Amino acid sequence: MNLRARIRILLVFLVGMPLLLLLYESYQAGRHTLMTEMKQEALKVAKLETAEMDLTFDPPRIIAEGLARAVETAPELREDGLRELLRRTLHDSPEIYGAAIAFDPELTSLRRFAPYFCRRNCVETESTISYDYTSSDWYRRPQQIGRGSWSKPYYDQDGATNMVTYAAPVRRGGRIVGVAEVDLDLASLLKRLQFLRPGGNGTVYLVNPAGHILAHPDLKAMVGQEGGRTLGQLGALMKRRGVDTMNMIDPVSRRKSWVVEYPIPSLSTARGGGDWSLIVSWPLDERMAPLSTLGRRMLVLYLFMGGAALWFLNRTFDDTITRPLRRLARQASGYAEGDFGRNPVSRNDARELRELEDALNSLGAALEKDRAPSPPVKEDSP
Repeated sequence: MNLRARIRILLVFLVGMPLLLLLYESYQAGRHTLMTEMKQEALKVAKLETAEMDLTFDPPRIIAEGLARAVETAPELREDGLRELLRRTLHDSPEIYGAAIAFDPELTSLRRFAPYFCRRNCVETESTISYDYTSSDWYRRPQQIGRGSWSKPYYDQDGATNMVTYAAPVRRGGRIVGVAEVDLDLASLLKRLQFLRPGGNGTVYLVNPAGHILAHPDLKAMVGQEGGRTLGQLGALMKRRGVDTMNMIDPVSRRKSWVVEYPIPSLSTARGGGDWSLIVSWPLDERMAPLSTLGRRMLVLYLFMGGAALWFLNRTFDDTITRPLRRLARQASGYAEGDFGRNPVSRNDARELRELEDALNSLGAALEKDRAPSPPVKEDSP
């Protein structure tokens, strides 16, 4: 391998490698900064939206529990008094869709009595639950567990809307004689979740450990569906207590995402819920897209700068080392062939090269003198 090739290889390592390392470090620093900002923003969104969920689900629970306590402490159960209690409750609670009180037909004098007050088309209406409510989950579950509970989200045919119900047991004389329930319309909540796009393309949705997913922008509202979807890593995340974050595959979008899981206190088991959590999912490819674009531009810039630097250094080394050495090599080859022509010493060369050229010229002069023909010897005449 000649000297020029070795110099070029050396320059690639001396110039190219530092530039590549600088590009890599710059990319990693930018990625770390973006990831840190994304984590902080995702946690803020999760915290704010969880507080919003509590403001949405806590009032209906409190209202239903208050209805149950009012019925329990009433001196006597009168149909007109119970209807008035429901009418006043609905009128004073604009955040709920409807309210009802339903009694066990065998345990009170009211028999199968279940008045229901709700808002339909912004009008407060009164009706009666006509179907056999005693076999419904919203009625049976509070009696079985002895405390209030939330139902699974479901679609109400009469109201043509997605709803969820909180029902609290009513006790009189030491036993449960019925339930008081409050319905919450999920339409505004679903719309809010569907339009939440943290970072421009992130998603916010509710999920429970059973895999029921509520209001994901990429899906229809999955209320009332059994089994939901396989949660994958998200299921393991939800089993841990408290707020968790993880870089994982989103179970719905199947994209690599930064996921924040934030338990909703108002929907915890202690408050009659199904341990629902709010999920903020932020696709990493979308978040990292500007950095990737910048990285490509920096790579082109670094390649241009590195190529220019390598060309300049290679040209400099050629002018200062390679070409003078070749000139001296040709001069030495000429000496070997009997050509003792000497090159003038270039004052632009490095001092070491000038010294080498002076020495080579002196050698040429000595060789030329030694090889010069001797003058003819004159013979004396007799």
